[in-house]
Amino acid sequence: MKKEGMKKILIPIIILLACSLIVFLERKGVILKNINNDSIEALEFTDMVETDTECLIVFDANDNISIGVKDMMAYVLGDMKIGYDVTKVGDISAVDYSKYKTVVLALEEWDLLGESIFEICDFVENGGNMMAAITPRIGVVVRAVAQKLGIVSELEGYAAIMGFKIEDECMIGAIDGQDIYYLSEEPMEISLDVGLSDKAKIYVSSENGKVPIIWKMPYGEGDFVIVNESIVEKFQRGFLCMAYSTLNDVTIYPVINGSTFYLDDFPSPTPGGDSEYIERDYGVDVASFYSTIWWPRMLELSSKFNIRYSGFIIEKYSDQVEAPFETNTLASQFTTFGNMLLNTGGELGFHGYNHMPLCIKGIDDGREFADYNLWASKEDIIAAMTELNNFSKGLFPKAKFTVYVPPSNIISDAGIEALTEACPYIKVIAGTYLPDEGSKVYEQEFEVDENGIIHTPRVTSGCTMSYYDYVTVFSELNYHFVQSHFTHPDDTLDVDRGAALGWETLSNNLEQYMEWIYASAPMISNLTASELGTAVLKYDSLSVDREYDEDAKKLTVKLGGFAGDAYFLMRINEGELGTTENCEAQHVTGNLYLVHATKDEISICLKG
Repeated sequence: MKKEGMKKILIPIIILLACSLIVFLERKGVILKNINNDSIEALEFTDMVETDTECLIVFDANDNISIGVKDMMAYVLGDMKIGYDVTKVGDISAVDYSKYKTVVLALEEWDLLGESIFEICDFVENGGNMMAAITPRIGVVVRAVAQKLGIVSELEGYAAIMGFKIEDECMIGAIDGQDIYYLSEEPMEISLDVGLSDKAKIYVSSENGKVPIIWKMPYGEGDFVIVNESIVEKFQRGFLCMAYSTLNDVTIYPVINGSTFYLDDFPSPTPGGDSEYIERDYGVDVASFYSTIWWPRMLELSSKFNIRYSGFIIEKYSDQVEAPFETNTLASQFTTFGNMLLNTGGELGFHGYNHMPLCIKGIDDGREFADYNLWASKEDIIAAMTELNNFSKGLFPKAKFTVYVPPSNIISDAGIEALTEACPYIKVIAGTYLPDEGSKVYEQEFEVDENGIIHTPRVTSGCTMSYYDYVTVFSELNYHFVQSHFTHPDDTLDVDRGAALGWETLSNNLEQYMEWIYASAPMISNLTASELGTAVLKYDSLSVDREYDEDAKKLTVKLGGFAGDAYFLMRINEGELGTTENCEAQHVTGNLYLVHATKDEISICLKG
């Protein structure tokens, strides 16, 4: 056998044996490891600071697309902790532009602006900024100001694009400076077909480099930034954030800074499913495959990338939704896998007594999905979650179970109420970031509810990621500086999740994704699920007051809602990084830096 083949076999086995030794020593009391991060309740936050209003969003209240762009832009600015006002295009003649640094046009029909477009141009010429958040329609107004926007070609129509090429390493994930991110296999006519002035700086172009997608054009003392595409979906947030950050000498905004990998249904009983492809490739049953092939490979990946998995327990696979709930007496698989995970720095959370989403009959009838049963009552959910808690605590007495993952990412408000009543120590719920109308998923944002529940949505899943998955993660790296991905052991049993490809191909796909993440953002923090919850709480609680002294080239940032430390992405558009106070700035890519603040007031000086 070749050395390379022998290595592939021996490395996972060595890792598995090492972890087994750790579990043995831990049971004998030799290892006493602190497996929990600092308590969320222990955080102390400073008083809030006031954020100046620097941006005006203009939208068309009679157009649903414009309303969607306005809402998305408002969400982006809110997450960047940038103050903004909103006005309808019909009221724009009453705007006092001296109150703002930037005007964002969140509408396609610029002809509605009328003569006001020239007031906006004067505002930019005198040192303000204007950003177009969506492709404008060709009309009288666009033609009148085209040259000011940097357009030198005739405005004849729209170009079809299939994806994006990132220029000049302006975004995280553009490893070689010109990475391409595809959106679809079919061209989409969503961009103006234009040629630009040599003075325009192109940040993003179409996949073939022929169509400018995001560019900046200086005009007088200010700048125009144009987003020349008209998709209104969540992945667009990262591009809007990047476009806005190219304005002014320097832009800084808070981020989460976290990379988390979730293992749903782990540990759990060995599930049923089609083992055809496991038998085809390995000649073993499902239980043997999990313990001798799947888990050693997952440990190999965690070791390679310093990942600490978060596993989510299922006590039984059943469709039972009424009490009483019996304890699973076959616990050896739980303790073996669970202790290995914990002793490699990982974490355990709850997935459910069984795989029935927490939705209640008579309350959540509209949330019925597939073969899942609605729970008979709130009391039955409480009884089931109490049993899961007792079962898990009995097996892992040192663990703190603070994170819950809804089965199939489905849960209702009534289910959350029952969950938190049964398990008041659950502080974090991890559903999904992207909507999916077919499965009625629990779509989330990275935020904290008024009741204190922290939301840490998972952005992607599985081992067969699509173009759209990659572009969405790419967006999130540039927007929240976050990555959150989940897989299941039984991905290898489900044809819809790629089982026919075989585990070797699936695991190589997963490894390729991990390699891209850590090549794109090697400084991103590897966090467990509860640690990501803490990071989201710190991020969501922040308020930001920015002051920039143009003469001294000094940025001062005062932070409210500060709890020990905070992270930011900073784009330096004019000059270079100089000295810092109460923070560290680490180069990420291009003119982008990750800033780690250790006090509630930081300063950054530029040079050049």
